[in-house]
Parts: sequence; structure tokens; C-alpha cells
Amino acid sequence: MISDCALYGFDDLTRGATAFVNCTHESLVGGLVTLLPNSTVLEILETVVIDDEVVEACARYKELGYKIALDDFRMNPATERLVSLADYIKVDFRLSDSTERQTILSFLKGSQATLLAEKIETEGEFQTALDEGFELFQGYFFCRPLVFSKKRSSTSGAGYLSLLSAIAQEHFDLIQITSLLKSEVALCYQLLRLVNSAAFGLNHEVHSLHDALVLVGEEQFRKLMINAIATETCKSRPKELLVHVLQRARFLELMSPLTGELPAEQYLFGLLSLMDVMLDTPMIDLVSALPLPQELKAALSGNPNRVNYALGILEAYEAGAWDACETKSLAIRTTESEITQLYRESLWWAENAANNHAEL
Repeated sequence: MISDCALYGFDDLTRGATAFVNCTHESLVGGLVTLLPNSTVLEILETVVIDDEVVEACARYKELGYKIALDDFRMNPATERLVSLADYIKVDFRLSDSTERQTILSFLKGSQATLLAEKIETEGEFQTALDEGFELFQGYFFCRPLVFSKKRSSTSGAGYLSLLSAIAQEHFDLIQITSLLKSEVALCYQLLRLVNSAAFGLNHEVHSLHDALVLVGEEQFRKLMINAIATETCKSRPKELLVHVLQRARFLELMSPLTGELPAEQYLFGLLSLMDVMLDTPMIDLVSALPLPQELKAALSGNPNRVNYALGILEAYEAGAWDACETKSLAIRTTESEITQLYRESLWWAENAANNHAEL
């Protein structure tokens, strides 16, 4: 992985963000990590034996400009040797209770290291981590819906659900969509700005939804509509959520020649698969409300079938479940290198799309 990054560069993957790279004892002591740019954070895994060689290597890397992170930090004489060198200290909320974390935080008082809470799964844990003094957060909580009440949803959320239902029709009614958009001024504005963006290269400005549909076609218009909804619903969230949503849709679209699915349907499925997060609504409610084919509804509900096969590959790839990724890839006669290329391409596309949306 390090040699690939040295060959192709980190830019495609990080897009200017800080990169944390897991390091083994061998890569640290052997100097392999110096192939990485010195803006990299070298993350010392909990499985690394902290001996004199590792401590001396980390001190050298600090002098070269690298930063050090301690993963799954727990109090013991070995890990304590690296605290003075650490720029980030990560504490796993699945492995620690409040008493242990208080002990760790007391020990680290006065340290210059940034505290990072990982494996944050619930809103309660997020709030606890904030209260305890953690500054950075990592976990699946940030890609899950926050539902206050099954019967309660925002006005915009209900409006977006109606729009999703309208565009999910096999032949949607533009008059109906126009009527629904009348109460969604921001969304309508977002949609027209997307149509008029440089990506379409139109030779005159589009001022109406009808003209937009005629010029870009029904399939592209459907994609623009759901992209606009994704952009609007993610405005109050970290940009990474929008990138994640768009990358998923684009990856599935790029995988469609390999899975034998229709590109437009896979793109729609990719966006819908995270719509519960964007609308803060349980997926079961979304599935029952949208006029979708039964196979697509089953896929959104988490039942494995041909529709969500590519999503299974993506989730295995993201989780580093390489055996599962390889098995699924071989079943459709593709390779891990092809999956990696599509992953990089979809990430690059999503980052650019999210940045363009943010400027609209």
C-alpha cells in the first residue's frame, strides 16, 4: 500500500485532508514509512510491541516532520513511553468505560496531543465524548440516521420524501414535480444551478424545470433531482457525508457493466441506500413510502440480491474485509485491482462533485 501511494501519490485519496496510516513494527523500524509525505500521521497500532527501536524510530520521524498517533490507547508502561511524542491519542469507546477514560484523561492532562474518540456508535456516546474533552470523533454514528420520533419529521423531510416518490415513478410527472418544488425554493434553486453548471456545457441559461428536462433528458434529470436533495439534506452535516453518499452512488454506477445492472438504477440505489441518514428517517419508512420495484425495496431493506451486490463489494472494501471482497469480486470475474481503480475514480469524482455543490 505504501509503495502504491508513493507511485501514484496521496492526492487522489486524501484531497488535502490529513492521512492516518497504520504502521507495523517492521515498517517503523525499517524506515519504510519515509516513502510517505511527511504530512502523514503515522498511526502506531495497539498490536505493535513498543521497544527501544520503535521509540527511537518515532523520535526520528518527529524530527523529519511526521506526526504520531497512538491507536486504541490504554494505560501501560509500554504505551506511556510514546505519549510525549504523540500528536494524536485515540481512545476506543468499545474497549473502555468512563472510569478507564477518566484515568487516561487525567494521565494525559498537560499533554499537547489531540484526543480522538473512536468507535462512536450512538448520539449518547458522541455527547459523552464531547463532555469528557475529546476533540475529534470517529464512528458509524455519523453515517446513521438520528430519529427523534417515528411520527415526527421535518417539513422539508416530508417534502423531499414526496419528491423522491415522484421521481421514483417509471415515467414521472413534471407537472407534479414542479408543484412539489414550489414549496422547496432552496431545492429548486439548487437544481437549476446544477443544470446551469459548467459540467453540462449548455450554450444558454436554463430558467425552468421543463427546459431542464428537455435539455438533459429524463434519466439525467432524475439524477440531478436526487443529487440536489442529497446536497440540501447534507448542508447541516460534515461535508464527508455528502462525499460518502455521492461516492457510493458513483461507484455502483461504474460497477454496473460488471454486475449487469442498469447504470442509472444503480446510481439511484446508491443514493437511496443512505437516504435514511440524510432524512433522519428509518429505512423501513422510506421503503414503504416510495413506489419502487420489489427487488429494489428488498435491497434497501438489507436483503442480499443482485441490486445490492456491488454495494456488498464496496462495504467489504471500505471495511478492509479483503477475503469477502475477493470472493465477491471473483464471482463477477473482476479483480481487486479493478475494484481499487473504480474506488479511486469514484472518490475523486465525489470530492469534486461535493466541492462544486458547495459552491452553488
